[in-house]
Amino acid sequence: MAIDIKFKQDTNNDWDIDFADGDFEMTNGLDTALYLSVFGEKRASASQVTEPTLRRGHFTNEFSNIEGYEVGCLLWLYTKQAANTERNLSLAQDAVIDGLKWMIEDKIISETKVIATRTKTGIDLKVDLINKLQKDSKYYNLFVAT
Repeated sequence: MAIDIKFKQDTNNDWDIDFADGDFEMTNGLDTALYLSVFGEKRASASQVTEPTLRRGHFTNEFSNIEGYEVGCLLWLYTKQAANTERNLSLAQDAVIDGLKWMIEDKIISETKVIATRTKTGIDLKVDLINKLQKDSKYYNLFVAT
């Protein structure tokens, strides 16, 4: 049984949901969780962005029942709002690690490895999700399907 709505990237590199047989197209893996954790825009604090209307934030955070938790990370702040410097590279890498932290806390994965590299046009990210969970874990098949 599929467990999440599938995201699809179009030829313009935009992400959206897709439909199949009159319903949402679904996925059996962690793809959607990974995309939202990295590319979902966590809301910046007042100390990070002084103008409230520019702090962004993912709309689903309005519906969260978990105190202090927000979907996504601050990758947008260190890539689209800041210069391509070594310091911002390190902050971007830390932001992605922070965005994936919930997967470790929920015992879906045991560890993440994120390597960020500066390029002339931005940042390349390599994200490894490491699973040391037992095969009888309810998350094992999700991990394998990703």
